[in-house]
Amino acid sequence: MSVARPETAASYTSAEADDSIQPIASRTSSVSSYRTNYSASTAPTAYSSSSPASSYRQFDSVSSIPKFTEPVQRRVPQEVYEVIIHHLEELHKGQHQTGCTTCFQRDLHALSLTCRSWERAVRGPLYNSVHIVGNDSPAQLKKYRLKRGSRLKLLRRTLRERKLLANLVYELRVPQLELLFTTTKQSTQWQEYRDLVASVVMVCPNLERLLGLSIPYHHEFDRLTHALSTRKKLKEHTWVLGEAAAVSEGSPRDDSCPGSLGPSQMFEFLDYHTSWSNLETLMLYGLNGNGALEPSVSLRMFNLLPSLRNLCVSSFDKDSFDDSTLLCLPPLESLRLENLPGITETGLTQYASRSESSSLKTLVLVEQNIESLLAISKILSSLRSLERFKIVQTEKCPTLPDEDMIFQPILASSTLKYLHWDVACPDPHAALTQLDTLPFQKSSKPSNTPNSHLAQSIISAGFPELEALRAPSDVEPPGVLQAACRPITKGQALLRPDRYSLPRSSHGSVNTRPLALPAGNNLTSARIRAQTFIDMAAKDTESGMPVLIQDWSDGFVPDNAQASQFEEDPDQEMDDYGIWAACARYKHQENDHSGPKTVYQFNMPTFMGRSGMRDPATGASIPHLVLRPDITGQESDGGLIGWKQLLASNQSLSYAAGVGVNCFGSDVPAPPPPEEINSPASTTSKFGWGSLSGRSMMGTSPTTPTTPITPMSSVSGSVLPWDKDTCTGSWNHKTGRDWWFHMERDRPSNSELIDIKQLF
Repeated sequence: MSVARPETAASYTSAEADDSIQPIASRTSSVSSYRTNYSASTAPTAYSSSSPASSYRQFDSVSSIPKFTEPVQRRVPQEVYEVIIHHLEELHKGQHQTGCTTCFQRDLHALSLTCRSWERAVRGPLYNSVHIVGNDSPAQLKKYRLKRGSRLKLLRRTLRERKLLANLVYELRVPQLELLFTTTKQSTQWQEYRDLVASVVMVCPNLERLLGLSIPYHHEFDRLTHALSTRKKLKEHTWVLGEAAAVSEGSPRDDSCPGSLGPSQMFEFLDYHTSWSNLETLMLYGLNGNGALEPSVSLRMFNLLPSLRNLCVSSFDKDSFDDSTLLCLPPLESLRLENLPGITETGLTQYASRSESSSLKTLVLVEQNIESLLAISKILSSLRSLERFKIVQTEKCPTLPDEDMIFQPILASSTLKYLHWDVACPDPHAALTQLDTLPFQKSSKPSNTPNSHLAQSIISAGFPELEALRAPSDVEPPGVLQAACRPITKGQALLRPDRYSLPRSSHGSVNTRPLALPAGNNLTSARIRAQTFIDMAAKDTESGMPVLIQDWSDGFVPDNAQASQFEEDPDQEMDDYGIWAACARYKHQENDHSGPKTVYQFNMPTFMGRSGMRDPATGASIPHLVLRPDITGQESDGGLIGWKQLLASNQSLSYAAGVGVNCFGSDVPAPPPPEEINSPASTTSKFGWGSLSGRSMMGTSPTTPTTPITPMSSVSGSVLPWDKDTCTGSWNHKTGRDWWFHMERDRPSNSELIDIKQLF
């Protein structure tokens, strides 16, 4: 039997090459073919290592088959398969496509069943990133007699049976838990769901990321936290730390810091980090602002993470995270500090001057209440590798002493490329309702505000490599940062959804502008303000650049000359720039051969911003003005991603509500209710709208309208029912419903999770 196998393989491959069906060779012919493999002079003998030449010829094998006789699938390079799979993914998940993640995974599974070459090609895309989106199918739940989590349990069974596939799983996204039962049962259901996810994590030895679930940790044992602590290749983790559970043993710091960890709780928490030698991103969030985290525990935890590069710390009291902890941080690439009363501007400046901060490329400061603008200046100048800087201060306005002499640029960084500047102003309401000067005109007096100093620093080449600037609070002086950037492309700052914030009388057009500009750091308000200044600059012909075109030729007129070109069309109208008026003046001008003749004379309209890629005088880059949010539709908070969006995306809020925990504390106000929708018959807008032309906004009067309310946007980012973009597989209707149909699930545009790296 072993003799006939090579000949059979050769016959099969030759049949494929000739594209014809060949008769199966008989056993006798196979034996005769086997005999012809040896020379006629010698008979087959045992192999001798001392023989000068081999006494037999090797059998034909797959490796010895010529390339042109192999199947087509084996001759295709692996790169071709990757390109096909990438294009297939774009067809399913593209912006204007009709497929979804389920359809894409189904097609990959169908390709894996065609041949071994395709099975090897799609094995990685199928199992490297396992994303389970949407609800389980009721038919599947009924088939396997399960209440919930059928896909997770089937995945767990597959990975347990095939260890090779389990080793390929690097990223796991778990689905949202749909609770259809009473509130009293939610705690048990969440615990069962948590344990199910933990069992799937335990069968993935090379897991790097777990998406879709971040549960609060109260220093009590749970299976999911334990399962993640055993993954040695884990690269990112999120700690949502709550108050420590009561224990019989006392803490050494109970007297000075109530609620501190006991010795066993401290040891167990630190023991979770011993296997995370590859952890690169760590997120720390304190529930209710008082998570149990001591400075000594933080220092030991950082020493157990040698690969840590990205760190985010948020919502801890001054006893949990202070300047001493900040000064002991390891070398990082990204750092975000948010709502930390223990961190002072002195600690920030000292950290920026340390050698450990020399590798820092991204720094985010949210509500750290820095009082001095000099502290921000020192931070920017000390961080030599900083490329991205984001600062948000909605309550405290950093200032400079009025009596000090200021040399620009006061804010400078030679490496900064992206700047998010959302800093409170001294009196934004008065600045918006009483415009002493327009941003495209030269100010008559300097302004001692953070926005004014930043604009002067940009103009004075303080940021030679700055590419983008996002300034949602460019209100005092109004538009001063917009004037320091490049003009907005095509002069269109508004987006299509912004027309719903325009007055009802304008019918969605942008010709009508507000008499009082909207305040706040909402990006919708920022775009309305930017568009207002763009239109005002286009209509201002008095402050623009004067243009004079003269004719220096002699007064000779040929005999065959016709009438003047200005007499051919006497009904021409004057345009917005007064060009035809200049022509009329030239037509009635007397011929004076002693000097030039004025042909055109008018003022070119102004525009918002500085033209060009770089400043011709200093060579510094002129940045773009960015008025787009990090997540489409999230216009509030200056478009910056916060912990509310992240916790809602990872089911932390739902889990905490199910087990009876408040994630934001009682002192934090609840999100405002949605605004009441005006009746269609009402003509009153929430903005003070009015016709705006020329310099109508320059004058002030006792009846100056108040600043309008800032448009609100959803905090959770939930999609309205009539705006959902879902898929049931109906795009493949030609094959039949039983083949393509699956449960209605959101398309990738609506089901994408927030990546924790977006917080940096």
